[in-house]
Amino acid sequence: MSSSNTKLTLLYFPPAGRAGISRLILAYAGVEYDNKIVEFGKLAPIKGSLPYGQLPTLTIEENGKTVVLAQSLAIARYLANRYRLVGHTAMDKAEADEVIDAIGDIQSKLFAVFLVEDKKAKLAENMPAVKTGLKNLESRLDARGGQHLAGNCLTWADLALHDLLQLVAFVGGDAKVVLEGCPLLAALNDRVSALPNVKKYDHTLAK
Repeated sequence: MSSSNTKLTLLYFPPAGRAGISRLILAYAGVEYDNKIVEFGKLAPIKGSLPYGQLPTLTIEENGKTVVLAQSLAIARYLANRYRLVGHTAMDKAEADEVIDAIGDIQSKLFAVFLVEDKKAKLAENMPAVKTGLKNLESRLDARGGQHLAGNCLTWADLALHDLLQLVAFVGGDAKVVLEGCPLLAALNDRVSALPNVKKYDHTLAK
């Protein structure tokens, strides 16, 4: 939980998108924060005030100081560290970072769907790469004991898998189909989905 003298403000567009993992970490941790929404087409007036001219950003007001953090993975990594979702050792953190990078590669194939007019065709074109990426993660999960993607404990890597599968559904894919041949990933996602705060977060996305 955030301390009483800390205020967090996450600024992003309505869909989970590149802020999805940060929103999920905050939801899992039960943290109250200001989920500030910028509607599509409304970025231009504030673009000049953003560190890199893009979203998301996280504003941290704490102990009389205000810090604005940019870049989606930097924000998510900060939150994962803050709320103890990075494992217990340097190797745990490295394994989680490895998985986050691999998931980022898969996400890039899904985000590309938004950039074209024929989204259904683009999704079909990129789906083999998505499935290959997931099968690679299945192998890593198997090699690490089959329960968690890093450190043999729940980390933000496991939450990122769940966020990825939510993205698959959002772009018109079927999470069950992409997980065919990946029983360990499917079981892990089922366990993450069953976590009370994750279930509550998923319910808000479904509205």
